[in-house]
Amino acid sequence: MRDAVRSDPSLAWALQPPTAPAPYDPPTTPVLIARMAVSFVATYLWPAGLVLVAVALLSGILGATDVGDALAGVVGVLLMGALVVLGLLLVAVLAIYALLRRAEQTDAVDERLPLRPVLTAMQERENQAAQNHMLSVTERKPGWVRSVTSRLVFWIIGEFVAKLYRPGFLGGIGTIHFARWVTVPGSRDLLFFSNFGGSWESYLEDFITRAHAGLTAVWSNSVGFPRTENLFQRGATDGERFKRYARHSMIPTRFWYTAYPRLTTTHIRTNALIRRGFSAAMTEDEATAWLALFGSAARPDGRMASNEIQSLAFGGLGFLPHGGALLYRLPDTVDAARRWLAAVQPRIAFNDGRRLGAPAVVTLALSAPGLQRLGLPPDGLATFPAAFLDGMVAPGRARILGDVGPSAPEHWSWGRTPPDAALLLYGRDPADVAALRAELDDLAAECGATLEIAIPVQIARVEPFGFMDGISQPVIRGTYKGLRNVDPIHLVEPGEFILGYPDNRGNRPPGPTLPATADPANRLPLVERVGDFSASMVECPRDLGANGSFLVIRHLEQDVAGFHAYCEAEAERLQHRLAPPYRVDRDFIGAKLVGRWPGGASLVRHPYLPPDEERQPT
Repeated sequence: MRDAVRSDPSLAWALQPPTAPAPYDPPTTPVLIARMAVSFVATYLWPAGLVLVAVALLSGILGATDVGDALAGVVGVLLMGALVVLGLLLVAVLAIYALLRRAEQTDAVDERLPLRPVLTAMQERENQAAQNHMLSVTERKPGWVRSVTSRLVFWIIGEFVAKLYRPGFLGGIGTIHFARWVTVPGSRDLLFFSNFGGSWESYLEDFITRAHAGLTAVWSNSVGFPRTENLFQRGATDGERFKRYARHSMIPTRFWYTAYPRLTTTHIRTNALIRRGFSAAMTEDEATAWLALFGSAARPDGRMASNEIQSLAFGGLGFLPHGGALLYRLPDTVDAARRWLAAVQPRIAFNDGRRLGAPAVVTLALSAPGLQRLGLPPDGLATFPAAFLDGMVAPGRARILGDVGPSAPEHWSWGRTPPDAALLLYGRDPADVAALRAELDDLAAECGATLEIAIPVQIARVEPFGFMDGISQPVIRGTYKGLRNVDPIHLVEPGEFILGYPDNRGNRPPGPTLPATADPANRLPLVERVGDFSASMVECPRDLGANGSFLVIRHLEQDVAGFHAYCEAEAERLQHRLAPPYRVDRDFIGAKLVGRWPGGASLVRHPYLPPDEERQPT
């Protein structure tokens, strides 16, 4: 796209980076309070401060015998004076608050509807473009208290806009193109001008739901506004009265200016991002984020990139019941190992399994030694978790897993030396799996990969102990199953299983990374999320693990006869401890251990007997 624009001299300006927006770095609460305190003193208390400093200097110098005595006197007077000023300020605040609360309980509320001709004149001018204009004229309530509170509120809002709110936003409202409050000098008239996106009704609803405190604080000082409490509370939350008041205060706007008649603020911001991103995007992630700006809706942050996630992560591939596990030793040279990986890649199943068209597919997993053989730099490999790097045979990991004594790694049938790669085969029938296996054998021979272990697998609906298999409870949010009518208690965030996404606590767990220099083609995802294109992210670390996960492969010995013998012995020992309708037998004990009946039925719904034997107690 840049080449196409570059070929047209009239579009050369599009390749020049625009002025970057001011960075948005909201202060912490203590910092905000400190900044506002300094601003308050500089705005309102500076006369008292000047007088205090002058008095302190005079009193300190006149009675001093030396410089040290003078400094001590000045500091003492300043501290004493500051305490006096703060005390007087506190008394004034309490007095104003008391007078304000008494007025709030007695102020009249104007519930009149706007005059019909005036309303008709306003509505004739509204919704002619993507924006509308509002002109409101109100009168400040009489008395010095309302004069003080109105000035205080305007100062607070101004401080929040300058020091706290994101540029272009008023709190959580981002539909305002322009807004200004004006107090007419020498009068109590208050004018409000606003150019906003959308209809007048939606504009008012935004304030009622998102910024009612600020709006209440300003207009509560106006005659007829809905009843308030503590200056900031209630008021605009009384939606219907507030809408009546706002409409009644408006007058028809004869003319107003809009730079983009057909664009909302969202479109304007998106166009600005497109303009900046066209010249700034350098990485694959930035290019993807830039292209997403052309859609009807922005891609939500954290939405799963399903086409880059292997199908096994979306759920067991039970509709492909035949398969096997192939464990490989990769070639010694990096080039040969990469040729093998490139040849296998088209056969890997990605995305939701429902969309798989091939009769047989593979799932790929790589170990730490395998990543080394593929040429992963040491500084990238070092960012993987220790459990992955050590493997199951490390003494510390073996003890955690209970692989000691007869189950120690030295007694294993295979796996004492970790394989480099594993391919899990899934197919519709044995013939499909055999055909895929033949292709993989040919690829291994061509590239020099060695097949060390081959384990045939048939996905049965019943596992060796006699219980129905393939039952899982967690459902990943954003997957096909997660979009169906699923009990929310079963939903988990993608980051609990897949790297690069937020987990259930809203955190994005750190994963394996690479320095930017290891990705000269800028193909890998970025660790940081793509922002507003105000600065290039080409030097940011790369998220090596994004859209991947960790796979555990263990070949377990299962003592089926021992399990059943244990269940029978325990049933005989416990059968007299539970009265009917419980039936304590081998199946009951096994169900309690496994968590469900052999047929897969829930113990919560069927606590006494499996559903096919259940009888209503008499």
